[in-house]
Parts: sequence; C-alpha cells; structure tokens
Amino acid sequence: MDVGARVKTGVPGFDELVEGGLPQRSNVLLTGIPGTGKTIFALQYLYSGAKNGECGVYVTLDQKRQDLLDQARKFGWDLESLEENKKIKIVEVALDLAGINIFEMIDTAVKEVGAKRLVFDSLVTFAVNLDQFIIPLGFNLSDIDSAYKNRPTDHKILYTGRSDQRATYLLINELSKQGTTNLIITAAKQAGDQLTVDGVSEFACDCVLTFYNELLGSKRMRTISILKMRDTDHSQYIHDLELGKSGCLVRPAEKVYQKSTT
Repeated sequence: MDVGARVKTGVPGFDELVEGGLPQRSNVLLTGIPGTGKTIFALQYLYSGAKNGECGVYVTLDQKRQDLLDQARKFGWDLESLEENKKIKIVEVALDLAGINIFEMIDTAVKEVGAKRLVFDSLVTFAVNLDQFIIPLGFNLSDIDSAYKNRPTDHKILYTGRSDQRATYLLINELSKQGTTNLIITAAKQAGDQLTVDGVSEFACDCVLTFYNELLGSKRMRTISILKMRDTDHSQYIHDLELGKSGCLVRPAEKVYQKSTT
C-alpha cells in the first residue's frame, strides 16, 4: 500500500473525509445490511475510475452481469461501452459450477484490462459457496490432507475448504497482490460483537466503511461512516448518504455541524 498516494472515489462529498481519497492499493471493506447503497457506491467508484483513465474489474458472485449494467444505466453510467473499450471488465462467477479457480479468474481479468481498481461482490456469497471453489496455496504437501499428497510437487496445492474464515483471509490477501485499489463488499452482522457476518474481514482489510439504512420516524435514512482507514486522518462523524439521479452523494456532517453552531 502506498501511504502517500490517494485514489479518488468519484463520490461527491466523500473524498474530502479521507484526505483526498482512498489509500492506493488498499483493501477497503464496504459493510452494511441490504439496501444501504454498497453496490451503487462500488459501481460509481469503478465508473469514475474508467472515465478518468483507471481501468477496473467488477467480480460479481451476487448479481448477473446484465443486472449490474441495467442498474448502472439508471444513473447514466454506460458500463457496456466501457467494457467494449476494455476500460472495465465485469466477471460474473457462475455458482452452478464446481472447481472454480476464482484467484485465476481475478488475475486474468486484472491483466486483461490493466486494472487499477477492483470490486469484489461479495464475501458472504463467497463463503456460502466455498465448496464450489478451488484456491491455490503455497503450503507444503505435508500440511495438506492426504487426498492431495499424491500430487506432483510442481502442481499448485489447493485449499480444502474446511474454514470459510480462513478462505476469507486468503481471498483478501490474494486481492492485495493484484496491485489494485479494492472495494470488497460484505454484510453487516445485526446483533452481537462482530461487525460483519464473517467476523474476520474487518481485521484483514486496511479500511472499513459502514453503510446504514435506518428508520427515522416514517422515513428511512441512509448514512455512511468511516470506521477504519489506515494511515489516514479520517472523519469521525456519521454522514448522510443520498442516492440521486447521478448516484451516491455524501453530505459531510462536519459542514452540517458547523452551520448549526454559527
């Protein structure tokens, strides 16, 4: 991670809360319950980058490629044209297949477009479908189940899928190797001490953005907070997050607070 370099999200009002943008080549976790705006925020990040010379990859386990294109189009984002021009690559992972090497899929897509930005959607779906994936490891043969001991030593050894938390760590670590600035989507745990349903991604990632959708009176309000961002003097407030015709808009609470006290 390059501490000094910053990556602009393209979300109005957000970058000023984090010293001008996300730390370059960091893993940024987006967590929240459904309907909080995580996917739209991620699509806007990818679209903004592609329009400004930074190609991106969207790895989707949750939605169909066409659904993402249709969703983006509602905000005026023509991802299909960007795909045709090799500015964006949407990787739809087919979960009805077995033996998917998701690391290889990600690596191939990043190289294909020369990606600087990446979105992974989502850790929850990855963990639920863990038995569908094969995950290369660099461990010794002696550390792996006997089923793998007869493999030639020059072959990649595969994770056997006993722990979804372990696999989550491995996936986040693999994303770090890509040299991209990554948005990683997961779900918030609504009760207990854990922030996320997996309980490990908030520790494994460099940054954590928490998205909320709360009922205030008779209206639901979306908000966003920056729980963690390494090497960044970030805002400690909770900020309004609006979804308009052009996508996400953050209204910095510092400005609202200053107006209310003058």
